Amino acid sequence: MGWNTSALFIHGATAAEAVAVLSGTARPDGDPVTADEATSGLPEGVLFAAEVGGWAQVWDPSLEFVATCEPPGDALTVVFASVSSSYAFTLFAGGEVVREVVYADAEAVVDNGRPLPVEATVDIPSWGPDEDFVWAVIEAVTGTGYPESALFQPWRR
Repeated sequence: MGWNTSALFIHGATAAEAVAVLSGTARPDGDPVTADEATSGLPEGVLFAAEVGGWAQVWDPSLEFVATCEPPGDALTVVFASVSSSYAFTLFAGGEVVREVVYADAEAVVDNGRPLPVEATVDIPSWGPDEDFVWAVIEAVTGTGYPESALFQPWRR
């Protein structure tokens, strides 16, 4: 079983500010949850937000909002869609796209901007870029890895 989720990371933002970028109508709902639940939660229309290492991160397991958002400032969006063998990231600097890559079935179907140094350091398996590739990009850009000890506030739209 692979990852099927998406996330938005915004440098220097609060969790509430980052949620508003995805859904201005979302409101906090319930008790904080672990990273495992936030990154793979199944409830429709629920976002999970926290602040880790100077970055707000919002996980969108329904893959509903992240792919089309246009965050301000310095930000990163990622998509993990192992069911369809699709993985993507978009890096923003000052609100402008500086790097965008979308892989589907091991082929780059979108490849815009100068490759990040980390892209050359990741071992790509024979089946193409996967979760490890996306996590390497997240770590290189945000300085944070999987947020195992973080608690995420659920937000319902």
